[in-house]
Amino acid sequence: MPSETILVVDDERAIRTLVQAVLETAGYMVLTAADTEIAMRLYKEHQTTVALLLTDVMMPGMNGLKLADEILRLNPQALVLFMSGSIQSPNRGFGCLPKPFTVAELLGRVKGALGSRQPSRALKAATAA
Repeated sequence: MPSETILVVDDERAIRTLVQAVLETAGYMVLTAADTEIAMRLYKEHQTTVALLLTDVMMPGMNGLKLADEILRLNPQALVLFMSGSIQSPNRGFGCLPKPFTVAELLGRVKGALGSRQPSRALKAATAA
């Protein structure tokens, strides 16, 4: 059973709550943040244990792309999986989970992203799931 820690960032409470419940049921440890400021604080506090940043792309203030950039400055080996309700997904070398998604899609993409500890391989794993 998984034991990795995932930082989930989404400004929509219902999505954060659902994603947290699904991931915890699957055995993951989950930290949640409603905005990028809280996410940065949590990441800095738990940098050694966060295995994956799972972030929405479109959020007020700093968006998920800028958040990922900031986290990658702190840890160039960080793994990122974006969530997006827009037609276009970010092309940042990481996978994107389109909203809406099923439980199976969420778990498959998270597992795929975590399947490789090297960010360049995480994209292939996440998009193949």
